Amino acid sequence: MNTENLDKALLQFGDRIIDEMQNQLFENKSVDTGDLANSLNAKIIKNEAGQQEILQINMLWYGQMLETGIRPRGISKGGSYAGYIPSLQRWIRRKNIPVPSKFKTPEQFAFAIAKNIAKNKHMNGGPNQYRKNPFIMESINNAAANFGNEAIAAGVEADIIINLNDAAVSAGGTIS
Repeated sequence: MNTENLDKALLQFGDRIIDEMQNQLFENKSVDTGDLANSLNAKIIKNEAGQQEILQINMLWYGQMLETGIRPRGISKGGSYAGYIPSLQRWIRRKNIPVPSKFKTPEQFAFAIAKNIAKNKHMNGGPNQYRKNPFIMESINNAAANFGNEAIAAGVEADIIINLNDAAVSAGGTIS
């Protein structure tokens, strides 16, 4: 079955969702480097029989953390803060944050920040809780309300007409 028009409509819907997500990330003040906003992309996935199409929106792993406030499965919990130190040091440099004099090195300052973050996480909902900044579902709902439903229905309708016409012609009929 030809689904070219549905594919186009789904990809346009995906682009609208991505635009909404990027806007929402900026409105939530969830953008630091822009990596998450730039990682957003949409693609169409078809099952093996070609009978079902899924619009898949991909993003960096921490998008789920922002949406739910919960660390995704497979991301290590760890009792150590060492994994956070290099990224915190880069953040300190990027933001030009001066290292307080009570710390001998930027690494000690980054370690103190990581320890404080971990301590506050334990106090505010447990070791797997992070600050929530939902942006995914709101973006999908906005895009659906403002674009998706009608455009996708129109794509399906166009594909059905094309497929019926092709079936009629292949059965020996004529289309006028």
